[in-house]
Amino acid sequence: MSLPATNTLLLKQSGARLYVTLNRPERRNAMNNQMNQELHELADFLSSTDLIRVVILQGAGGHFCAGGDIKERKEQTDSSTKGIDPARERNIKSGQLFKKFWHLPQTLIVVVEGSAMGGGFGLACIADLTLVHQDAKLGMPETTLGIAPAQIAPYVVKRIGLTRAKQMALTGERINGEMAYQLGIAQYLAASTQQLIELLESVIQQVERCGPKACAATKKIMHQVGQKDEDEMIEFSADIFSKLNKQDEGREGHRAFVEKRKPIWTAEK
Repeated sequence: MSLPATNTLLLKQSGARLYVTLNRPERRNAMNNQMNQELHELADFLSSTDLIRVVILQGAGGHFCAGGDIKERKEQTDSSTKGIDPARERNIKSGQLFKKFWHLPQTLIVVVEGSAMGGGFGLACIADLTLVHQDAKLGMPETTLGIAPAQIAPYVVKRIGLTRAKQMALTGERINGEMAYQLGIAQYLAASTQQLIELLESVIQQVERCGPKACAATKKIMHQVGQKDEDEMIEFSADIFSKLNKQDEGREGHRAFVEKRKPIWTAEK
């Protein structure tokens, strides 16, 4: 399998795992236009393959992601021509990126240490599973810059609720990893870098015990909660359950249970 060519991302495949490292350590892995585009291309690639079942997103140099590259954004705004609003176009593209990562069929794991601000904070909230170092710093500093956390706001609200999301956004509050864990932004908390590494491996192994198609389908069902009415949810969920039950993965899972052995998932063949 050929992975996308990237310059701001380090990609490492290990079996059905894909480790993705944001690699602009000199800027605390701030997301510039090139990284945004490469993440778009990566998301498109992941949505079209069943050879990757777990995506691990982390940052280089001791930080996860400081958000958008403010210096680049300012330069683009200052040099924009009449009738063209690069800030708006860039913001739309960021929103489309978050949407793509939200709907990935793979289980998305984000590992947060150091800074996770703005868009980096948004990625931590979009992830299916988020691990955080207790000393990490997370927040939405956009309002302190006179702008809004426009594209990440919906995902933050989904993650921690409207009241807490407003509190963080309207005060520009920065929280540590322990508070992020208490708020439910992260499901796993580590006291040291070594513990974070060990915890990550443990979590991945737990995910790999589950059927990849079953996990993708479960995400699809859960993402529809509040979007469909009760009767629609019943029909929607039953259709997915029935399809899984008839497919090879579902049949293998049932056989393995009856035969008291580990299942051989199709993604690992």
